[in-house]
Amino acid sequence: MTVTVIFDLALLYLVALNLVAILGYVLLLKRRARRLAQNTGKVARTIIEYFRADGIEVAVEAIPRPDGKSYIAFVESEPMKRFRYSHIIEITLRMHIRHACGVELERIFWRFPIRGKGQAAEAAVREMDIAADEEDEYVREGLDLKKEKGYDIHESSWEEFENTVTGIKNKKP
Repeated sequence: MTVTVIFDLALLYLVALNLVAILGYVLLLKRRARRLAQNTGKVARTIIEYFRADGIEVAVEAIPRPDGKSYIAFVESEPMKRFRYSHIIEITLRMHIRHACGVELERIFWRFPIRGKGQAAEAAVREMDIAADEEDEYVREGLDLKKEKGYDIHESSWEEFENTVTGIKNKKP
């Protein structure tokens, strides 16, 4: 009888030890997830503040890599001439994030949406007729350049595309 009681106590201690270990592991995972979420938010806020210091409003989404030590950032801003050489901005932004947050910014993806005012704005963009006071100088400059070079931007059929490609192949010796 004594052997059974000792065996039952040992088994009970083993079960209790397993439960404590599982609880500790779950708490550790929750702590890591909370820290990762805090770091992700901190990286996004730091990028927003970095651009806000220059008077630029951006929307940022930061995504952690699986290792949790580096991030990928998606930066959305209005098209601006100062972002023409964004690779230079990326270098200083990476150094700033490394210094401020202690993590690496692995990649930065830029998005420059052109927002129109309904279908009338879309038609104006298609025709390259945008009033000087409606759009950013950088966008107007690009559209004017396309106008000068004689670009013709419009929708076409697949057959027209194939005819164009075939015509180009036939002209080459």
